[in-house]
Amino acid sequence: MARKIAPDLLGRGNRMNKRKSYGFTLIELMVAVAIIGLLLAIVMPNYMESVRRSHRGDGMDALTAAAAKMDVAKGRLGGYPDTLAEANIADESVEGYYGNLTIAPATADCPIASCYILQIDGQNGQENSNVTAYRLYSTGRKEQLRGGVWEDGWD
Repeated sequence: MARKIAPDLLGRGNRMNKRKSYGFTLIELMVAVAIIGLLLAIVMPNYMESVRRSHRGDGMDALTAAAAKMDVAKGRLGGYPDTLAEANIADESVEGYYGNLTIAPATADCPIASCYILQIDGQNGQENSNVTAYRLYSTGRKEQLRGGVWEDGWD
């Protein structure tokens, strides 16, 4: 008499082999989360700095517009104004990333009647940028504050 082999030994009756697998295992999900975390750790600082860099234009535009208004006020008043209000200049940039726009006090080298120095400081996240403030002189000279040191030119 022939001996019967149990169906599960041949793989025909085993329920484990017939069950379909849906979804991901916990290990696969953890690997995916780790990869995403690694990518974010690399990409986010660069992304945030590029956003700050794009916001720097807001400060530069504010100083350039203020300089134009200073020149208009000089034509009207016969000399550069002492205050922002006299030149109708807002003390904050249009988009709000730079503020505290000031006219530097007059010095012997730069009397307010014949020259000025405008300065604007970063705010709303821009104070954490590489460049935290800008200056614009009536002579056209431009400076930026990077790491606590004033450098010539604007980035």
